[in-house]
Amino acid sequence: MSKVVSQIRYDELSDRMVLDGRDLHCGDCFEVLVCNGLNGSRPEWIETRIEYGEVWFLVGLSGYQISGLFARW
Repeated sequence: MSKVVSQIRYDELSDRMVLDGRDLHCGDCFEVLVCNGLNGSRPEWIETRIEYGEVWFLVGLSGYQISGLFARW
């Protein structure tokens, strides 16, 4: 079965990140497409999970703006 790829966006009304029309919740796991410099300048899929403290963040990927990233699950 192929994975769904969509862009993460922030929904101000629900104060949640949304992926393909689905509200994301703390602990949800997926992969995001990032260019982290470990693979030259080529983007790669990195496994992560979303959490919430004072703001939404991706575990192991500090410094990335979540809204706008492409994700697959």
